[in-house]
Amino acid sequence: MSTRLNTRSTAGTRRTVAGFVSGALATAVVGTALQSFASQHTKPTDTNPYREIPADVIELVEAAEVAFMERDADGIRKHLDADFAWYQVNEEGAKEAVKGREETVQLLSTFFGSDAWTESEVHRLGMLGNILVQVEVDTFVRDGEPVELETLSVYEFRDGRRWREWKFYPAAESPF
Repeated sequence: MSTRLNTRSTAGTRRTVAGFVSGALATAVVGTALQSFASQHTKPTDTNPYREIPADVIELVEAAEVAFMERDADGIRKHLDADFAWYQVNEEGAKEAVKGREETVQLLSTFFGSDAWTESEVHRLGMLGNILVQVEVDTFVRDGEPVELETLSVYEFRDGRRWREWKFYPAAESPF
């Protein structure tokens, strides 16, 4: 009787192991198929044509950034379209922060008059048509301590000038 139980127990164990192995193999096959599918539709960043930003756009963007870093609101004026608009987007949705070139220059003059902002670091991500995407890390001083604020900025250009700016403020560190 004991041998018979062991045989049944062994057969049950074999079925369990066989089920586990077949499940693992099925998962591996499906996982490999999904990975293969994803690799067919995902391009490496270093060969991605959207990462290539034309030199004339880089020149335009950097000229405006130099004026910004020098706290020169009047110097930024020539880089803005007459109906430039800046939108801030956070967990509450999109909000127009300012509209119009002169209104933006006035806002920047006030901003540059404050000692709260100290520097910006820019990481360009890519370009699609007239839209440039970059991550900006701004450093502010709050209560005597430097604080970094990371944002995703989307710039739309028209006739060689900034036309629209969308600044996205993450609601959380990570969605996961």
